[in-house]
Amino acid sequence: MSNKYNLILKEVSKSIIPSSNEHNKVIEAANEVVQIINEKAEKFKAELVIGGSVAKGTWLPGISDIDCFLRFDHIQYKDKSDQLPEFAEKIIKSCFKNYIKLHGSRDYFQTNYSGFDIEIIPVLKINKPDMMKNITDVSPLHFIWLRKRTRQLNLGNEIRIGKKFFKANNLYGAESFIRGISGHVIEVLTINYGGFVNLLKAISKWQDRATVDPENKYVNEKQMMLLMNESKTMSPLIVVDPIQPERNASAALSKEKFNELKKLAKKFLANPSTAAFKEKTITVDKIKSRKTKNNLLLFSATPDKTVTIDVAGCKILKQFEYITEILEKFDFKIIKKDWHWDKKNNALLWFYINPKKLSPEFRHRGPPTNLVQHVIAFRKEWKKYKVKQSKGKLYVDFPRKVRTTNDFLVELKKDKDLNVKILC
Repeated sequence: MSNKYNLILKEVSKSIIPSSNEHNKVIEAANEVVQIINEKAEKFKAELVIGGSVAKGTWLPGISDIDCFLRFDHIQYKDKSDQLPEFAEKIIKSCFKNYIKLHGSRDYFQTNYSGFDIEIIPVLKINKPDMMKNITDVSPLHFIWLRKRTRQLNLGNEIRIGKKFFKANNLYGAESFIRGISGHVIEVLTINYGGFVNLLKAISKWQDRATVDPENKYVNEKQMMLLMNESKTMSPLIVVDPIQPERNASAALSKEKFNELKKLAKKFLANPSTAAFKEKTITVDKIKSRKTKNNLLLFSATPDKTVTIDVAGCKILKQFEYITEILEKFDFKIIKKDWHWDKKNNALLWFYINPKKLSPEFRHRGPPTNLVQHVIAFRKEWKKYKVKQSKGKLYVDFPRKVRTTNDFLVELKKDKDLNVKILC
């Protein structure tokens, strides 16, 4: 590795490795949860195992959640796969006073223990993908492969660096409302290329489309495209899953995030800096303090805690898109817009609007004058207004009651479909 990268990554490493105190606290909590649940799970022929970054030893400091799999004996439960959440709930209920059930492809559970959010996913205990009854059954096989390769190649720290890098640049997460790069894919790619810098060098050379096959499951790209799930090959990046080769592990990645990823890699390689790893904190005060000539509209959205993170995020995104749609409907010029959710607190949605007051009238354009039937229909629909024409097209001017952002907020408060709090 070039010395210029080595110095930067050495400095970054100081902040991405959990302290011995945090490490011990995480492991202790995880082990205790395993012990508590397995005492009750034994009679169900089930066992709890730790998964995710805790199992692989690749978590970043400040972790607040621990993923677990409650694995049920395949022989006994293979024909009762749809009932696994019921059996799991009986076990969890006997172990913890408070827990919640969340909905997914198979319902799963969340509780809190020793300050950590413990996510418990019921699965069948299988040793190969074709034994699965639900997609979640395969998850433990993924982390087993990743843990083995990570340890073999001693890449735990490199994976942490990658996760920190992508998180800091808002590219981390495969959820529908983010469509970025998942922790799983970062791990697979880092293992495939043998390190963080090598991964960035590969990314910087990607063209409009890239394919990665870490276990060489396919002879060539043609065979890959022929045998993989067609709906999953629409992504600009195809990462053949090491466990399920018919699956594209990076199918969620959008074209926009893919392009950002390439730009980011090139930028860092050309000018490496620790600044690329610093997450930007976004607060109400910081947004309000930004100097701008435009009008700021700022909203707070409370996430739905009864659903998955993905669903909750999509609901917030819909609110953001809905506000955008209304602003455009009223003819406001949006200079810049964005939203942020840290998956813990309320989300912030903000819009910078051109401060110019809108015209007193709104022009609704109609059909060309040579389309006789459409002209008749247009005049009939708007017979209460004076229909005019300009440059061979009809139009109607309406008096505009919403001309400023303050007017807009007054109207917005009346909207029952909107579930946000107006901050300014």
